[in-house]
Amino acid sequence: MKGETVARVALWLLWSLWALACIVLVLGAAANHLASRTQTLPLVLQPGATAEVTVYRFIDDPLRLRLRYADDGADASIDPELRLRADTPTDRNEFRAKTRSGAPGPDVSRALESVGPSRFAASYFGYGRGDALPRGRSWLRLTVLEVDPALAGRAASVDLLPPMDVLKLTDLDYLWLWPFFFWQPVALLLLIAGGGLAAASIALRRWQRRSPPR
Repeated sequence: MKGETVARVALWLLWSLWALACIVLVLGAAANHLASRTQTLPLVLQPGATAEVTVYRFIDDPLRLRLRYADDGADASIDPELRLRADTPTDRNEFRAKTRSGAPGPDVSRALESVGPSRFAASYFGYGRGDALPRGRSWLRLTVLEVDPALAGRAASVDLLPPMDVLKLTDLDYLWLWPFFFWQPVALLLLIAGGGLAAASIALRRWQRRSPPR
């Protein structure tokens, strides 16, 4: 009976730890997905055009924006001017499109940098104010202010880049979420462990049934 009790307590503890690990994995993977997804706003490049999206952040976060539109085969050394305004619950700032980046392809990709006054860091990083996106649920609204005739009327999209991705950490406050990029192998290990615990539980129950009553 003593050995049986020890086995039952050990299995109960292992099942509790296994369930806790599963809960942590599910919550961490969901939070990682939320913090690493890129949100895209379709936008027509003409003055006055707007686009809006709902945003969620775990901490106050700067704006990281990237413009994309189809390459029409024009001279790659010429990047038409574009200015837009970004409004959030805590900030209003103007951005302009930088020179194109990345390898040549069907789409042109251009980072958007802040043109607000007295923002030395913004001119380097291309970000808006550090707390432009407040913690929790908020929103981002983009409005086209000026556009070069070469781009006027064209369909484009603006990517709101996440605070983290699998290759680098944009914000070190999200360091605790980075391991959850690799939730699949951990889930496999938990599945194997769960199978082993289930087998041990079944074996213990069968052994209890076969044991003579005392």
